[in-house]
Amino acid sequence: MTESRTSGERVLVTGANRGLGLEFVRQYAERGARVFAGCRNPDGAGFLSTLVAHREDRIEVLELDVTRRDSIDAVVNRIALDGDGSLDLVINNAGTSPRGEEFSNLHAASMTAVLEVNAIAPLIVAQRCHRLLVHSGRPRIVNISSSMGSLAHKESGRHYSYAASKAALNMLTRAAAHDLAPEGMIVVALHPGWVQTDLGGPHAELTASESVNDMLTVIDRLEPAHSSRFLTRDGSEHPW
Repeated sequence: MTESRTSGERVLVTGANRGLGLEFVRQYAERGARVFAGCRNPDGAGFLSTLVAHREDRIEVLELDVTRRDSIDAVVNRIALDGDGSLDLVINNAGTSPRGEEFSNLHAASMTAVLEVNAIAPLIVAQRCHRLLVHSGRPRIVNISSSMGSLAHKESGRHYSYAASKAALNMLTRAAAHDLAPEGMIVVALHPGWVQTDLGGPHAELTASESVNDMLTVIDRLEPAHSSRFLTRDGSEHPW
């Protein structure tokens, strides 16, 4: 990625208080972007607050609950009042995964909650940000997916809600990509790899810094021909 292309871009990151989201905020700010960091509880986001202290001119933390339409609209309205009111990139990173989920203890309510956060919310965030994205010369929507959402790769049990939600996110990504293509918007699903986060665990093969650095390179190289695809962190096609 080249700093000249990233510098000056306006980026919204959801789930920005930790893990991949926090690292997206850090790396984009370092590369000269104006970053809007959305998280549910800004007052409790200690690492993000520390980051802002060093990049206050480039990072604005916004309270964002991706499951609430009013919260999303408040963030969109704030971004609209900042600078030229455009948005170049939405990174739908916020996600959740239930612990210890097995066939014997599945509950409809908890499964629905996971689907709402991981699949439905990214689509609604993109929809509400549309009015800002149309003013960008290079609008992109990046949905952070997972290999666990791949039907082709599903060769084990468990992880019902998370895997299903990411498979649903992949489908919604493709649908939105086709609807928004006439406006020049690029919409992709992106697998970050197995990363040392709360979800991936401490034994994962990648640090958040390594994963995000690779993903930024992919995002920077996105062209209209990539829209509707499911990509890995090295830019190759991921099996659906």
